[in-house]
Amino acid sequence: MPSNLHYGYTLKADIRHYFDTIDQEILLNIIRRKIKDKNVIWLIEVILKNHKTGVSGKGMPIGNLTSQFFANVYLNELDWFVKHKLKVKYYIRYVDDFVILHRNKKMLMELKGEINSFLRHSLEVELHPEKTRIVRLANGITFLGFRIFQKHRLLKKSNSRRIWKRIERLKEKYDQGKLTSEKARLSFDGWFAYASFADTYGLRKRVLERCNQLFPEETHKII
Repeated sequence: MPSNLHYGYTLKADIRHYFDTIDQEILLNIIRRKIKDKNVIWLIEVILKNHKTGVSGKGMPIGNLTSQFFANVYLNELDWFVKHKLKVKYYIRYVDDFVILHRNKKMLMELKGEINSFLRHSLEVELHPEKTRIVRLANGITFLGFRIFQKHRLLKKSNSRRIWKRIERLKEKYDQGKLTSEKARLSFDGWFAYASFADTYGLRKRVLERCNQLFPEETHKII
């Protein structure tokens, strides 16, 4: 977090029902600007049209391997608008979750209105009215599962609770013979890597100790 913004504000934004409301034709037009191969465009159309929603021509399957990529491509239009039209300096986005930092709360309120207008008219999506808000930076930013402060990062409490539930689910499968100790341990590698981006040494140590108790066949990697 930039030190000169410690006493500023953040616009924490989220797109309402993003994956369900993406307009497929708008997405295809964006992709056509960069890809001229008709066979590739045909394949993308097949992938998109295979997903059925309540509104024809809208949405993408959340679990599809292409959807994360397409979702980022779609909002690349927003990135250009925010950076080159609105000239915002501190802007961070991943898929439909983004933040803008600024010292002036009134400026963020104006940016929020301009962004929502752009999203509605250019991309046919809109900001989530409840999940989009302006808060003091001193209170921290919740982003991608972390609580981010000027000098430290914490894992969201819900993410901390989730790992213990996951351990118990894997223990049930292990006891039933549906999962080996090695595979159980491997399933935690991604979580350890993710959690290491926050100040979670104590939590990771407790999780590792619990894994060693429940899946004792071999020593896990050090944190």
